Amino acid sequence: MDAASEPFSPDLHSPSYQEDPAPVLARLREEDPVHRSQHGYWFLTRYEDVKNALKDARFTSDWAKRRSGGPIRSDFDETETDRANRSLILSSFNMRDGDEHQRVRGLVNQAFSKATLEGSRSRIEALAHDLLPVGGEFDLVKDFGFPLPIQISCEMLGIPKESRDEFRRSFEDAAVLGLPRHSESQHREGLRALGWQVEYMRGLLEDRRNTPKDDLLSALVQAEEAGSQLTSEETIAAIVTIFTAAGTTTERFVSSGLLLLLRDRDAFARLREDRSLMPSAIEEILRFHHPDQSTSTPRWVNEDVELGGKTLARGDTVRFGLGAANRDPQQFKIPESFDITRTPNRHLAFGKGAHFCLGATLARLVGEVAFTAVLDRYAELKLVTENPRRDPRRMDRYQEIVVRT
Repeated sequence: MDAASEPFSPDLHSPSYQEDPAPVLARLREEDPVHRSQHGYWFLTRYEDVKNALKDARFTSDWAKRRSGGPIRSDFDETETDRANRSLILSSFNMRDGDEHQRVRGLVNQAFSKATLEGSRSRIEALAHDLLPVGGEFDLVKDFGFPLPIQISCEMLGIPKESRDEFRRSFEDAAVLGLPRHSESQHREGLRALGWQVEYMRGLLEDRRNTPKDDLLSALVQAEEAGSQLTSEETIAAIVTIFTAAGTTTERFVSSGLLLLLRDRDAFARLREDRSLMPSAIEEILRFHHPDQSTSTPRWVNEDVELGGKTLARGDTVRFGLGAANRDPQQFKIPESFDITRTPNRHLAFGKGAHFCLGATLARLVGEVAFTAVLDRYAELKLVTENPRRDPRRMDRYQEIVVRT
């Protein structure tokens, strides 16, 4: 077989791919939409395949069942405490299906209802305006897009001010444990961060049991549904999921969205003059620059599935290319064009089905407030960092986007 006829097999976790995933995703969508990656998982890229699989019970999120109670395996040495901490995080409600998923999600959803979040609008607006400087240069990532949703999510949860920086860093450092390829030193640092995170949250929960406050931590401690309280492990795992959904993914949406608008001066000007375009602009940002253009939270196949002429065997891991699906020409007209007036716009940025992102309403609200605050504050805003690079610590976000007023 000559080189030209060899199957396309990109490394979906390489820095070069993460810097510019769209061309690779387009080729996979065209040539190999049900792709067996170098890292052993199946990767779906076509809109219809992804949409259907997100709702298909054969593609399950219940990782506890896949392990069948056995220990988590690692290529590196781990203590029993390390394995217990990783098992705890993998027991989160977003990694469960059926009644177990709905039981915990039903409690958490109360905090993310539209009515509840609208009551937080004034606080989000005040914080956004406090973060934006009057003039000069500033970084849309470090100075605005990152701290805005992180602070909001910490306030919602009830994380004390003095601990918020370390709490946020623990999520960054522990995230490496979910990557298919990392070094032993990274693994050790990830385990250390996860251990700190779990013990810190245990302490917070004990504090809320003794002294309840007006925050989500207290609500989860006190919550009951069908006469059954959450266990400490369920609550800790839920907090991890909530913070990720409400904070870390939203900050990428805000900074990337502002970058898209600043690159398209016509869109920026139109949105400034006609704020009725804000809802469709937000949906287009979500479609065009999904926070993770490459992969999604993995699922596994609980029975053999025939898809795209291939057999996905029971036990196989599957990832859904949400960013690839959102640029499928079979679903979207001129998908590589950024169009803030696009309608309809049935993107899959927040997933579909029972695991639809619980932070979707908050993300849209924070995005609306953030974009409006920038448009209100600055008559002119220019990009200094015209071609931002990905953050080597987290390749799904930009390292910096410097602007000048």
